[in-house]
Amino acid sequence: MKCIVFGLGNFGLALSQRLTKRGNEVLGVDSDISKINLYKESITNTVALDVKNAQALQTLPLLDVDVVFVVFGKDFGTSLFVIALLKQFGVKRIVARSISPVHKVILTSMGITEIVNPEWEYADFFATKVELGTTIDSYVLDDDHLIIEWEVHSTFVGRKLEDANFEEEFGLKLVALKRYDVKADKTLVMDNPPADLVFTTKDVFVLFGQPKNFRKLGIQIA
Repeated sequence: MKCIVFGLGNFGLALSQRLTKRGNEVLGVDSDISKINLYKESITNTVALDVKNAQALQTLPLLDVDVVFVVFGKDFGTSLFVIALLKQFGVKRIVARSISPVHKVILTSMGITEIVNPEWEYADFFATKVELGTTIDSYVLDDDHLIIEWEVHSTFVGRKLEDANFEEEFGLKLVALKRYDVKADKTLVMDNPPADLVFTTKDVFVLFGQPKNFRKLGIQIA
C-alpha cells in the first residue's frame, strides 16, 4: 500500500513507522525539518514543506497513493485547511484524526467518513483491559462495537463452552477461541469451537460486543 502521512507528531510518527515496518510505502510530511531529519531512517520517505501552501502540496503524489492520513495532533485549523485542499485536489481516500468532538463534527460535515481518535480509542481499550484484567488486544469497529482478545479468567477454566453463556448472560458473542498446541508448537484458532469444549489455562477468547457488555463481564469476574 502507498500512503502519505501529514503530521509527524507522536501518533503520526508511530503510524508512519508501523506502516513502513509492515512493508508499505510511506511518505511522511511535516513542516518541521528537525522531525524529518530525525526520523527519515525509520520511514520510507520523508519531506519537509509548508502544508498550508497549496502549490507545495500539489508537488506531492496525492493522486498516486491509496490513502492519505491527516493526523496533526494540536493544530485544529491546519488539519481542516489541509483536508479542504486534499478534497479540492481530488484525493481518493482521506483518513483524518479528530482532536475534539467539535473537530469530528466538522470533519463529518466535510464528508470525511474515516475518522480516528487514538486517545479516545486507547482509553476505551485500556479501561476495558483494566476491567477484564487479562485483555491481550482490542479492535474498535465503531463507537458501539469492539472485538477483544481476552485470556481466559480462572473462573472459566474447567467449564464447557455451552455453560459459559456469553450471549445470554453478557450479550457477547464468542467469535473464535485460540489455544496453544504443544505438539504443533503453535497457536491454533478455532472459529467454531464445539459446545462441549472445556476451557483450559491460557486459552484466549475472541469476543465481539458492546463496551457496556464487556464492562458487565468485568464486573462479574472482579
